[in-house]
Amino acid sequence: MEFIKLFIVGFAGYLLSGFHDVAMLYNKSSLKRILSLGFFITAIPYVYLFATYTSPHGKAIVLTTILLITLFGLLLIYSVFIETALFSSKAGTLYSEGTYRFSRHPGFLWYTKINVLVAFYFWNFHITLLCVGLIACNLILISIEDIILFPKLFPTYNDYRQNTPFIISLKNLYSGRKGR
Repeated sequence: MEFIKLFIVGFAGYLLSGFHDVAMLYNKSSLKRILSLGFFITAIPYVYLFATYTSPHGKAIVLTTILLITLFGLLLIYSVFIETALFSSKAGTLYSEGTYRFSRHPGFLWYTKINVLVAFYFWNFHITLLCVGLIACNLILISIEDIILFPKLFPTYNDYRQNTPFIISLKNLYSGRKGR
């Protein structure tokens, strides 16, 4: 039952994050600030898991897994919150360089890797199902963003979609875009 509650908390975070994007679309800045809490609510299940459960693995595997989770967590924070703020030409414009050159949703890549590592760390069937459910919530959110919201937010998004894959392109990762 506790895993269902954790999923509901994560789902609620994604729902608020989706409404955050809608508030951004309609330029409701005060509502957007409140709804941005959804991004942090999605982290609550992980905090609970690490505070409540232990890993069955040895110290070397635990340490390595924690380091990898931290690395991908930092990449997630960088891609979603820092990179666009630092390098986008101006607020509200589409950023298509850096990690957004090889994926329209690089945060999803890092988040999925984190969840795989969390499932491995705890080596528990119910935690694995929770992680899969939270990945599915993230995938649904980025699909709605990609199909409905972002084309309305960014005038050049359809061109960006044609040049950058939804999840990943190794070609774009190693060689840059065509014509570069």
